[in-house]
Amino acid sequence: MSRFLVIGNPENRRIAFFQQALAKMGMPAARVLSYEDLLTGRRTLASELGPGTIVRIESPGENFAVQKLLLARGAELAEAEGALALSPERVAALEFDRGLIVHPRQWYLGFEALLAGMQRELDGHPQARVMNGPRDIALMFDKVACHARFSAAGVPVPQSLGKITAFDELIERMNESGQDRVFVKLAHGSSASGVVALHRRRAEYDAITSAELVRSAGEIRLYNSLRIRRYTALDDIRDLVDALARERVQVEEWLPKASLDGATPFDLRIVVIAGEPRHTVVRQGPGPMTNLHLGNRRGDTVALLSRLGTERISEFHATCCRAAALFPGSLYAGIDLLFTPGFRRHYVLETNAFGDLLPGVTNAGLDTYAAELAAVRSEPG
Repeated sequence: MSRFLVIGNPENRRIAFFQQALAKMGMPAARVLSYEDLLTGRRTLASELGPGTIVRIESPGENFAVQKLLLARGAELAEAEGALALSPERVAALEFDRGLIVHPRQWYLGFEALLAGMQRELDGHPQARVMNGPRDIALMFDKVACHARFSAAGVPVPQSLGKITAFDELIERMNESGQDRVFVKLAHGSSASGVVALHRRRAEYDAITSAELVRSAGEIRLYNSLRIRRYTALDDIRDLVDALARERVQVEEWLPKASLDGATPFDLRIVVIAGEPRHTVVRQGPGPMTNLHLGNRRGDTVALLSRLGTERISEFHATCCRAAALFPGSLYAGIDLLFTPGFRRHYVLETNAFGDLLPGVTNAGLDTYAAELAAVRSEPG
């Protein structure tokens, strides 16, 4: 029986890549425990654990059935904290609507509760090991809490404007802080879901976002879009920010980005494995969001490292290591990092528990998954 147990959605390419890495490293294929089985009670984590079991927790995303189960799990918790909530009955009645952003705060509370249950079961089986700890995953999936932890630890991050619950409150905070350019991010979003880059010029506003605002039958719906959109009408921007703020958001200053080729801004995704920055992707794009699925491109990592030089590389690598070390229960983490123009300073933008999906990116001949396995194999026990 394989020592490795993967919790995830069996059809997802992340699991396929991990299984390929196991085969490349000469290891048996991992057993798979699906989120759907776990959430419906058909199987339990405890029943799959034994001495020497190594657990990998993968992303629960890209599966509508699992999304509904997590929303149902979080319904009572969302209602208890006063968050906008769908009852379990309304969740059950949901039909798939591609790209629709459905109560991410409620979804997160369901996922957090599931992770807490996983942690309890792992605590009851101390001989089992976990590659990425449930507590760390829950924290990495909360941009507000993550930013606070980084800031408290002295990791360089953009200035936060604090908690906001509506557009008018955002404007007050911008006035107080003297900021005219801010990012509004869903606290529990990923892949640029529900991100707004807001620029104010006197009384005019410009919002660049990955979200499509749709008004229908008196309701406002937000959809994730592969096409970046720009809103300039104040009513649209107000409705957009209000809708996001109801689900909890992280608001921070919008920092300018350095350009590698003198024209196209970039930021970095760096995967830290066992305390070492191993895989780096340069993400270049003309807009404020550089996620590759939004039509941006991979830049030349070799050219960047050559441009930076040894001292600056050591500095930003040390920052990435400090950031990853704040999640001691995790073997790996994806760190998003920005350089300001002229490479004068760098900042950690956020971290991602599932940020190792970098197809085709290798270090010393190993992709992220194989490098993680090599790190596991080198650990005692």
